Amino acid sequence: MKKLWWRIKYYFKRLKQMDRQGFKDAINYAHEKSGKSKFVILIDMMWCSFRYTAGYVDYNEFEFYLLNGKERKTYITLGHSDKVVKYYNDREYVGLFDDKSQFDVLFAKFISRKHIDLEEVDVEAFKAFVVEHGKVMAKRKNDYVGRGIDKIDYNETPDIDFEKLYNDLKANRQYLIEEFFTQHPKMSELSPTSVNTMRIITFLDNTQTPRVLIAALKSGLGGHVDNIGQGGMYTILDEKGTVVYPFIDKHGNQHTNHPLTGENLMGFQIPNFENVVAQVKEACLVIPQVRYIGWDVAVSQDGNAELIEGNSSSGPFQVIPSLSKDRVGIRPVYEKYMTDIKF
Repeated sequence: MKKLWWRIKYYFKRLKQMDRQGFKDAINYAHEKSGKSKFVILIDMMWCSFRYTAGYVDYNEFEFYLLNGKERKTYITLGHSDKVVKYYNDREYVGLFDDKSQFDVLFAKFISRKHIDLEEVDVEAFKAFVVEHGKVMAKRKNDYVGRGIDKIDYNETPDIDFEKLYNDLKANRQYLIEEFFTQHPKMSELSPTSVNTMRIITFLDNTQTPRVLIAALKSGLGGHVDNIGQGGMYTILDEKGTVVYPFIDKHGNQHTNHPLTGENLMGFQIPNFENVVAQVKEACLVIPQVRYIGWDVAVSQDGNAELIEGNSSSGPFQVIPSLSKDRVGIRPVYEKYMTDIKF
């Protein structure tokens, strides 16, 4: 009964927050992909929302229109991840991850980038920082999916009006200024215009042992960020850090070669992957009160993990059915370690 009540509450919460136009677009997309009538898709989406806590984004991203009930039950949806976050992540500590400036301080051992906070320094200190590093990134401290991030290149435009730029950045809440990160040359082969990161989702189990649930690799498509919501693409890595599935963009297109560079993506190997994963597991123990984290991780020139940020409310990543031989999602892995809750 408790599980049913949670589903009902979650269903009506999502219904209230739903983007009506986004919902219509999702129905059209599923209709085009599956060939099923829009009415059938509508009813099925509503059923999946209640039965599997799968919103219309989940429904299309994880191709629920291809799956039967048994297969659908193996996939983790946004509703499931929301439940995990609420149960395993202490609310008093999640703010330490949400504030990127605070995150840089707490996880300094795993971050080589220097940074300043415009809420704490004046325009002269800001100018000195930019001139010293030549190229920096300006970020909002509490934004997500690559929003509110801009590159400032003093080397290319030395005639910057620092007073105006300082005020503009503060007006746009881009308080965090970070030294530009130079990634491992192998990672630049994916996309030279962006820092290409992994989303490594971890869970600290009941024995305080860090577990890697899944690792995804993101790549930019010409912009300076790699987030799929900002025009990038992603794939799921195997346990050795190798690309074995095509990349997927936000339109659901699959890519075995990079659309801009033509570079073959299949078989790409993350440099020093085992060491990077070990460092991420070590980072899991810094704030053990937050047990479920989606880490955005780059690889430094010397092959170390470079934490970009930690997401205390990470959505799910898993191999989509059309690329999976058995059409089984990541839920069995979650259930193996998360023994205190039922999905």
